[in-house]
Amino acid sequence: MSEKEDLAEYQTQVIMTILHIMGNLRHSGMDMLSEVELSYPQILVLYALLERGTSTIGDLSRHLKISQGVISRTVDRLVEKGMVERERDSEDRRVVKVALSYDGSSHATRMITYHAEKFGDQFGRVSRKDRDAFLEMLQQIDRALEEEA
Repeated sequence: MSEKEDLAEYQTQVIMTILHIMGNLRHSGMDMLSEVELSYPQILVLYALLERGTSTIGDLSRHLKISQGVISRTVDRLVEKGMVERERDSEDRRVVKVALSYDGSSHATRMITYHAEKFGDQFGRVSRKDRDAFLEMLQQIDRALEEEA
Protein backbone atom coordinates (compact mmCIF):
# COMPACT_ATOMS: atom_id res chain seq x y z
CA MET A 1 0.00 0.00 0.00
CA SER A 2 1.38 3.41 -0.95
CA GLU A 3 1.86 6.24 1.55
CA LYS A 4 -1.02 8.15 -0.09
CA GLU A 5 -3.35 5.13 0.18
CA ASP A 6 -2.27 4.51 3.76
CA LEU A 7 -2.99 8.14 4.69
CA ALA A 8 -6.39 8.01 2.96
CA GLU A 9 -7.32 4.86 4.90
CA TYR A 10 -6.13 6.46 8.16
CA GLN A 11 -8.20 9.60 7.52
CA THR A 12 -11.30 7.51 6.82
CA GLN A 13 -10.77 5.51 10.01
CA VAL A 14 -10.33 8.68 12.09
CA ILE A 15 -13.45 10.33 10.64
CA MET A 16 -15.56 7.20 11.07
CA THR A 17 -14.31 6.78 14.65
CA ILE A 18 -15.17 10.40 15.51
CA LEU A 19 -18.65 9.97 14.03
CA HIS A 20 -19.07 6.71 15.93
CA ILE A 21 -18.00 8.38 19.20
CA MET A 22 -20.52 11.19 18.57
CA GLY A 23 -23.23 8.61 17.97
CA ASN A 24 -22.28 6.75 21.14
CA LEU A 25 -22.38 9.97 23.15
CA ARG A 26 -25.82 10.80 21.80
CA HIS A 27 -27.07 7.26 22.41
CA SER A 28 -25.51 7.08 25.88
CA GLY A 29 -27.62 10.04 26.96
CA MET A 30 -30.87 8.62 25.63
CA ASP A 31 -32.09 7.60 29.09
CA MET A 32 -31.68 11.23 30.11
CA LEU A 33 -33.41 12.36 26.93
CA SER A 34 -36.44 10.20 27.58
CA GLU A 35 -38.08 12.97 29.60
CA VAL A 36 -37.77 15.30 26.60
CA GLU A 37 -37.09 13.91 23.15
CA LEU A 38 -34.40 15.95 21.44
CA SER A 39 -32.82 15.66 18.01
CA TYR A 40 -29.07 15.93 17.51
CA PRO A 41 -29.30 19.54 16.20
CA GLN A 42 -31.45 20.45 19.22
CA ILE A 43 -28.79 19.04 21.55
CA LEU A 44 -26.11 21.04 19.70
CA VAL A 45 -28.11 24.26 20.11
CA LEU A 46 -28.65 23.59 23.83
CA TYR A 47 -24.92 22.96 24.31
CA ALA A 48 -24.02 26.08 22.30
CA LEU A 49 -26.36 28.25 24.37
CA LEU A 50 -25.00 26.71 27.57
CA GLU A 51 -21.47 27.52 26.42
CA ARG A 52 -22.06 30.94 24.85
CA GLY A 53 -25.10 32.28 26.66
CA THR A 54 -27.75 34.40 24.97
CA SER A 55 -27.18 34.48 21.21
CA THR A 56 -28.85 35.44 17.98
CA ILE A 57 -29.82 32.88 15.32
CA GLY A 58 -26.95 34.23 13.20
CA ASP A 59 -24.45 33.77 16.03
CA LEU A 60 -25.60 30.19 16.58
CA SER A 61 -25.49 29.52 12.84
CA ARG A 62 -21.89 30.72 12.57
CA HIS A 63 -20.78 28.95 15.75
CA LEU A 64 -22.34 25.59 14.86
CA LYS A 65 -21.75 25.97 11.11
CA ILE A 66 -25.39 25.14 10.40
CA SER A 67 -27.62 27.24 8.14
CA GLN A 68 -29.74 29.95 9.74
CA GLY A 69 -32.88 28.24 8.43
CA VAL A 70 -32.06 24.98 10.21
CA ILE A 71 -31.09 26.83 13.39
CA SER A 72 -34.31 28.85 13.28
CA ARG A 73 -36.48 25.72 12.89
CA THR A 74 -34.48 23.96 15.61
CA VAL A 75 -34.99 26.89 17.97
CA ASP A 76 -38.72 26.90 17.14
CA ARG A 77 -38.97 23.29 18.29
CA LEU A 78 -36.93 23.99 21.43
CA VAL A 79 -39.25 26.91 22.25
CA GLU A 80 -42.24 24.56 21.87
CA LYS A 81 -40.55 22.13 24.30
CA GLY A 82 -39.91 24.90 26.82
CA MET A 83 -36.12 24.57 26.57
CA VAL A 84 -35.38 27.92 24.91
CA GLU A 85 -36.87 31.41 25.08
CA ARG A 86 -36.84 34.13 22.43
CA GLU A 87 -36.81 37.82 23.20
CA ARG A 88 -36.48 40.98 21.15
CA ASP A 89 -33.40 43.10 21.72
CA SER A 90 -34.34 46.20 23.74
CA GLU A 91 -32.17 48.46 21.56
CA ASP A 92 -33.04 46.99 18.15
CA ARG A 93 -36.44 45.31 17.94
CA ARG A 94 -35.43 43.59 14.66
CA VAL A 95 -32.88 41.50 16.57
CA VAL A 96 -34.18 38.37 18.27
CA LYS A 97 -32.08 36.85 21.02
CA VAL A 98 -32.29 33.24 22.07
CA ALA A 99 -31.51 31.97 25.56
CA LEU A 100 -31.93 28.79 27.54
CA SER A 101 -34.99 28.65 29.75
CA TYR A 102 -34.58 27.40 33.31
CA ASP A 103 -35.60 23.89 32.16
CA GLY A 104 -33.32 24.09 29.13
CA SER A 105 -30.35 25.17 31.22
CA SER A 106 -31.01 22.45 33.78
CA HIS A 107 -31.40 19.76 31.12
CA ALA A 108 -28.32 20.87 29.13
CA THR A 109 -26.22 21.01 32.31
CA ARG A 110 -27.30 17.50 33.31
CA MET A 111 -26.54 16.18 29.82
CA ILE A 112 -23.10 17.78 29.54
CA THR A 113 -22.18 16.64 33.05
CA TYR A 114 -23.25 13.10 32.21
CA HIS A 115 -21.25 13.09 28.96
CA ALA A 116 -18.20 14.62 30.67
CA GLU A 117 -18.32 11.89 33.29
CA LYS A 118 -18.51 9.22 30.56
CA PHE A 119 -15.50 10.76 28.82
CA GLY A 120 -13.70 11.13 32.14
CA ASP A 121 -14.12 7.44 32.87
CA GLN A 122 -12.54 6.57 29.52
CA PHE A 123 -9.79 9.20 29.58
CA GLY A 124 -8.86 8.15 33.11
CA ARG A 125 -7.58 4.92 31.57
CA VAL A 126 -5.15 6.78 29.30
CA SER A 127 -1.85 8.34 30.39
CA ARG A 128 -1.64 12.11 30.81
CA LYS A 129 0.97 12.27 28.06
CA ASP A 130 -1.30 10.46 25.59
CA ARG A 131 -4.30 12.61 26.59
CA ASP A 132 -2.28 15.79 26.02
CA ALA A 133 -1.03 14.54 22.64
CA PHE A 134 -4.59 13.57 21.62
CA LEU A 135 -6.02 16.96 22.60
CA GLU A 136 -3.19 18.85 20.88
CA MET A 137 -3.76 16.89 17.66
CA LEU A 138 -7.53 17.54 17.75
CA GLN A 139 -6.91 21.25 18.35
CA GLN A 140 -4.42 21.44 15.46
CA ILE A 141 -6.91 19.81 13.12
CA ASP A 142 -9.70 22.10 14.36
CA ARG A 143 -7.58 25.22 13.85
CA ALA A 144 -6.56 24.10 10.35
CA LEU A 145 -10.17 23.39 9.37
CA GLU A 146 -11.26 26.72 10.86
CA GLU A 147 -8.68 28.57 8.74
CA GLU A 148 -9.92 26.84 5.58
CA ALA A 149 -13.57 27.70 6.27
